[in-house]
Amino acid sequence: MSALKTILSNRISGYDAKALAQTDIKEELFQLLFDPDKRTSDNAAWVLTHLPKTADAWLSERQNILIDEAMRTASTTKRRLIMNLLDRTSFDPDHLRTDFLDFCFNAILSDEPIGVKSLAIKLAYAQSVHYPELLEEINATLQLMEPEELPAALKHLRGKMLAKETTNNKTE
Repeated sequence: MSALKTILSNRISGYDAKALAQTDIKEELFQLLFDPDKRTSDNAAWVLTHLPKTADAWLSERQNILIDEAMRTASTTKRRLIMNLLDRTSFDPDHLRTDFLDFCFNAILSDEPIGVKSLAIKLAYAQSVHYPELLEEINATLQLMEPEELPAALKHLRGKMLAKETTNNKTE
């Protein structure tokens, strides 16, 4: 077992996660993202979320692998963390992953935790921003969400995204 795997297989502090992210071990962290041990893979994802902004291009190169893992994992924690990583990447309008877009739309209206739903909204928007018909679908999906029944964080994000949609429509 590698020293990093030993560290990640135990409880780690936020300080430790930040310190590990500043070292040159992102490739090993990325490999441990797929470790069968839940704690190890969740901790690897958590440390990766602490990578500096300069690592965003590196994350973008692994976007498809991250998307596959976000859709496949049974760990809600890991899904949320990977979706945070995906939020740091840019989506190429010429290579739209419709399976992931569908996943995001389904997550928005599912019983997923608030963090996953919020990220699903942001990621669905990021993928759809170049396609007016998809933006209309996001708008319709957000309209289905009853604001009175939403937690404050989702209510705020819903309003913010609907306002973006209104702004986009005015500029066209």
